[in-house]
Amino acid sequence: MLPNFSQLFPNLPAHSRIWLYLADKKLDATEAQYVNEQMHHFLSNWAAHNKKLTCEGTLLFNQYLILAVNEDIESASGCSIDSSVRFVKSLGAELNVDFFNRIKVMVLESNEPTISTYFEAVEKKQNFINPMITKLEELREFIYN
Repeated sequence: MLPNFSQLFPNLPAHSRIWLYLADKKLDATEAQYVNEQMHHFLSNWAAHNKKLTCEGTLLFNQYLILAVNEDIESASGCSIDSSVRFVKSLGAELNVDFFNRIKVMVLESNEPTISTYFEAVEKKQNFINPMITKLEELREFIYN
């Protein structure tokens, strides 16, 4: 069943900054549990200029890793963003998964998400999550058929 996107990260304001990382394959239950454990550990220590970030994360569909930061309290700095990219790259290397292929998008037009290329999704006018969005409100406003 597809999530209600309007309810994602209810403790964060709509203008929170987000980063989306689509894995090139669906993770099995063990891999997803590992990602969730590692993400929880990373987020509990994620900081900018030695100040803890107010952040949350989720793994949707065992394939879409989403990180979010409330920048009202502390903004994510270049170094903190770099650390998140290193974290995701490290996860990818450990699990043999590519989280950085921006040509692929997640299409949500039924109860089961599928992966398509950006160009195919646009050509077929499919409903997909834009991997380039940066604000939580853009993700919360996502509507699918």
